[in-house]
Amino acid sequence: MNYYLFFRNHLITVMIISLVVCVPAGSMTQAKSLEVTQTNQQLYKKPDFASTSLGSVPKGEAVRLLKEEGDWYRIDYNGKTGWMHQKAFVKDWSFKPDLKKVLFGPEVKQSQSDEAALAGKGFTPEVEKGFRRKNPGLSYAQVDRIESFAVDKKSLEAFAKEGGLKP
Repeated sequence: MNYYLFFRNHLITVMIISLVVCVPAGSMTQAKSLEVTQTNQQLYKKPDFASTSLGSVPKGEAVRLLKEEGDWYRIDYNGKTGWMHQKAFVKDWSFKPDLKKVLFGPEVKQSQSDEAALAGKGFTPEVEKGFRRKNPGLSYAQVDRIESFAVDKKSLEAFAKEGGLKP
């Protein structure tokens, strides 16, 4: 019986020492603090610019980093938990996002031969008519709306000048 008590006491001692050594080390680890360096930054419900905004975070505010997921950071700001894009914390603008990915989205894996033929020919009225015939279930309302949009030459020149574009 004494052997049993001796073993049990040592086991309890080892467990207590383990808790004392391991638990505080884990609980004392502080989350990394980040400073918002850009103006007009939003805290989002999900890591997506199209997600619901939970509010804005002013430039200069400190937030607590909870998790990193790709280009997004899950953060805590004044008791609100949400997502902010890494661009909100950029101090050095030598940061270079993948421009191709930003502008064009993910790579296209494959295209159908008739799509490639359309691209090669240009989308002429005859080609469009044939495409509409082959795909009667598609809605072309947005395409028609875009095609009907017109910008006068003066407005276009002003836009180019303001943006520093040279024709």
